[in-house]
Order: sequence, then structure tokens, then C-alpha cells
Amino acid sequence: MLEDQEQLVLYMFLGGREMTEFCDWQGYKVSQSDNVFTICSRWHMSGIPVFSADCDYTTMLISAIQFINGTGIEIKNISSQLNIDSSVIKIATDVDVSQDLQQWQVYCFGDATFSISQSNIEKIVIPNELNQIDNDRYQSIIDAWTMELQESNVSQGAYISSQQYLESLDTRLNLIAQSDKGVIWPPRQLDDNGIKISDANLKLSNHATIESWTKLSPAGAPSEFSLRAPILGGISTALVKFNEGPRGVFLLVDDEESQIEIGMICEFVVRRIYAQEGQIRYGTKVRISPN
Repeated sequence: MLEDQEQLVLYMFLGGREMTEFCDWQGYKVSQSDNVFTICSRWHMSGIPVFSADCDYTTMLISAIQFINGTGIEIKNISSQLNIDSSVIKIATDVDVSQDLQQWQVYCFGDATFSISQSNIEKIVIPNELNQIDNDRYQSIIDAWTMELQESNVSQGAYISSQQYLESLDTRLNLIAQSDKGVIWPPRQLDDNGIKISDANLKLSNHATIESWTKLSPAGAPSEFSLRAPILGGISTALVKFNEGPRGVFLLVDDEESQIEIGMICEFVVRRIYAQEGQIRYGTKVRISPN
């Protein structure tokens, strides 16, 4: 529970009505009042919302836009002063983000919480119930990401250049498969006989079934995660089967410790994966579907 909430500046009133209805969405808290959408982290420290281990403004804005799209509202351009990776947001949502004034604007008055609206917002409300994050763990995660982002931090594992990362980002974030002689994901250039396969053109569903999963110990995690794995207690991965047929291996989100069982339904969300060459690498992770 948030305490001393009235001391915070995160309040919004619309026509004299305080907006307090929040629901769970992709691991965040979201609310809608008319054409005002608010998204907030599920975690707080000393009453203030904070990012979880693999979230930031980029991942939250992607989720917020996807939530808005689900209401039938289409956003093409948005104005934001947040520290975000606009190229990743464009790939994941097809929304252009700029600092120039647009019809839709992002209003942020504190960490890990913001609203998207077509009208001016002076204050933002936050949920009444958030999860308390451990202060030491939170700071350790921040320090680990800071070290990971340093140019001097060189991965001892498989190196992926920025160009390679960006070339495949669309199919990974949007789960785009090839439908040539069956459904193929992740996409590849040639089939088993060395014949060129058509371009990816089939969007897979956003839910899949857990077929198996494993948790790598901190010492056994790939070097890309060596700084954060000890803090997180290891790295979990799952083999999932899409409704359309193909299978894939995904990391599980870092801020949830669900009891995973074979046959469970999971959903796909965009999260931080790791950092390389001073750049955050984003990708798709899975979380157990609440429904």
C-alpha cells in the first residue's frame, strides 16, 4: 500500500472526478478516463513508483500505446520528453515519437508513471496498491545496468552488432513469422534445402503455451547477464508453442516469480534484454498470462 499518498504530486482530476480505476496490463497498472490513459509501474519504494529490473520508459510507452490501440484508438504521432528509444517504439508500435507538439502528448510528473492525453494534464493519480521493492536489490540492479552500459563492458559471449540487432528487431518485437511451406519463426533466409524463403509476413498471436522451462543459476547464465543474474537469483527461460505451430525460446520477465507449469498460457511483452556497446537491447519476453 502507498502511504502518505497525499504528499505526492502524482494526482489528476478530470472535471472534478478523481481517476482511480486501474487494471493490470502487461505487468503494469493502467487506467483510462475518457481519452486520458495512465500507466504506472507495479513497484514502489518509499511510496514512489520505480522501474522494475527490466523496465524503463521505452518498455512502458510501448505497452501504453498497445493498450490504447486495444481500445480502438489509433495513434500515429506522439509528443514526449521522456528518455526513450524512439526507434524501438516506432518498430514495436508504428508510432512516431518526437519532442514537437503533437495531438497526443505524454505527461510525466515522476519516475515510472505517465499519462497520454490530447488535453493538458497538471497532475497524475497513481494506484492505491503497489508492490514494495527491496531497496538494496533495486539499487544493485541500477548499478548493474550502469556498468553494463559502459563502453568498456565487452560481452564474452556471442557478439551481436547494432546493425544485426536492428535488422531482426521488427520480427522479434512484433512476432512476425514466415508462412512459406509452413509457419517459420524466427525467420530465416534459407530452408533446410538451401532454397530462399519468402519474407516474414505473418503476425503470430500474442499468447502461447509453455512446453518447458528452466532456470539458469547465476554462475551458469550467459555473460551478457553476468552482472544482473546474481542479483536476480538466476535467469529463467521458457520453450513455448505458438497457436500457429512454431516454437521459440524466450526469457521470462525479471520482476515476477510465477509458479510456472507446463501447459500454462503466457503472453509476450517488450522488456530490456541486456546492454551492449553502450546501448540497451530490447526484445520480447514472456510472462504468465493473468487470464
